[in-house]
Amino acid sequence: MPKYFKKLFLVVLAVIISAAAIAPSATNAAIRPARPSFKVVKRAKKSVKLKINKTKNATGYQIFISNSRNGKYKQTAASRIRTVKITKLKKNKVYYIKVRAFKTVGYHITFGRFSKAVKIDKYGKKPKPEKPSSGTDETPSPEVPSGPAITYEPSPEETGNPSTQGALAI
Repeated sequence: MPKYFKKLFLVVLAVIISAAAIAPSATNAAIRPARPSFKVVKRAKKSVKLKINKTKNATGYQIFISNSRNGKYKQTAASRIRTVKITKLKKNKVYYIKVRAFKTVGYHITFGRFSKAVKIDKYGKKPKPEKPSSGTDETPSPEVPSGPAITYEPSPEETGNPSTQGALAI
């Protein structure tokens, strides 16, 4: 066997060992976090407070904001805390917010899927009252009396019980 085969074998073996040491193993690979959900706790004049529900396999959360539901979202915050306050908003503007979770293992970051976009209305806007569905009639039927119901108990002579006096129940 020629001498250069032994040297070539040692070089190939060294490359394989170093590549195996550098490549992340299955135990170090981060599991993708679940899709987060959140709710708006308070809308103030120039800020909004969000409460993010705990997400499985998440280390932290990124918050993205846009002026339209399908527009371009811009990251406004990244937090490991689940209660976040976003400031510098305009009171007469509608915003849409999305959140995604991330998991860090060493220097490797794995991102989860985005949550559904949540609409943040203008400050001070009153919610619209719900309209009744067209299939049902919301007015009471004529047999049902409106106001408090008054019932009369029968007199003792009618019931045959002399111990009770005719009482009025409301």
